[in-house]
Amino acid sequence: MRTLVGLTSSGWTEKARWALDHHRVAYRFHDYVPLIQERWLRKQVAPGVKGSVPLLIDPPGAAVQGSLAIAKRAEELGQGSPLFPSEHLAAITRWNDTSEQVLDVARTYAMPRMLASNRAQAEALPKFVPGWLRGVFAPTARMGMRFVMRKHQVPVSTEEAIEATVVPALEKLRAALGGRPYLEGTFTYADITASVMLVLAGPVADRHLPLGPGTRAVWTHEGLAARFPDLIAWRDALYDKHRRT
Repeated sequence: MRTLVGLTSSGWTEKARWALDHHRVAYRFHDYVPLIQERWLRKQVAPGVKGSVPLLIDPPGAAVQGSLAIAKRAEELGQGSPLFPSEHLAAITRWNDTSEQVLDVARTYAMPRMLASNRAQAEALPKFVPGWLRGVFAPTARMGMRFVMRKHQVPVSTEEAIEATVVPALEKLRAALGGRPYLEGTFTYADITASVMLVLAGPVADRHLPLGPGTRAVWTHEGLAARFPDLIAWRDALYDKHRRT
């Protein structure tokens, strides 16, 4: 069976999982442990290629890396309505580019906050670590977070980056929707990639993406949550209707 390697709280991983689930592609999910599993991750990609998640280990061929590439692979393999209709490809690409920029800023905002939160660090540990040991092993998670920040060159978070990138992207999304349920008239990958931009206004509900309270807190920017309640409602309705697992 195919294996999707990713980080549960990552917007990039969520985009890949949503596309795979939408198309009913069977896979196992491997929750990647930064730093500890870096050498293993490198072995899953071609020599000279920088290993990163999400990564779909696809037995019939080479590993597929990146949420957009994985989503397109899911479209080739699976069933159900298309996420990449040819007439909407240009718009989908533009929305995905915007989403990638927003997620970069979101990571910039969240990672330093995770380093300052013992609770979030304990929640980031692998599931096999029992609850009573999570406080003891929290420094291990902190090392992994620092590794991720170095690997992706995450700078110190600034409010200026949020105002310059995230706010205009969400205002653009609000205007493009105009109260409609879908960006392109029907459900496409544009809706998936755009909805994930709302992570900084608060991650989606636990029924769709279970997260601990510490993790949920570090990803939530209260100012964005207060500024875009209509987009949060749109995102939540989209999940309730289309997020199948």
